[in-house]
Amino acid sequence: MRKNVWYIVILVIGAALVLAGSFNYIDEFWSGMGCSLIAVSLLRLILFVRYKKDPEYAKRVDISNEDEMVGFVAAKAQSWTLSVSVWILCLLGIILRAIGYTYEAQICFYVVCGMLVIYLICRVVAWCATV
Repeated sequence: MRKNVWYIVILVIGAALVLAGSFNYIDEFWSGMGCSLIAVSLLRLILFVRYKKDPEYAKRVDISNEDEMVGFVAAKAQSWTLSVSVWILCLLGIILRAIGYTYEAQICFYVVCGMLVIYLICRVVAWCATV
């Protein structure tokens, strides 16, 4: 139930952004962000309604959420996503530095550092939770 309220709040924020964009109070970026928020929140709310009304669908979702293989694959995908993102940002930073975009290269490297710090914090928290 708590997630429903969250998605309704996101829907309202998205609608406010679209409305503000249609009256030219904000630029197109924020209006587009509002459209994205509306789309995501509507999709999640529709899936929630389907989950509540269709017992067969709810059963499949519950089994899928409790399946260890699905969790393992999801964790593996997250791990690969982090690794690939770090390598792409490092390569992009090197290329940007080589062609003279020093500030943009620094941003890439700072993002990599931030990602790795967050990873290490999560790793320590996960380790402490198992001890």
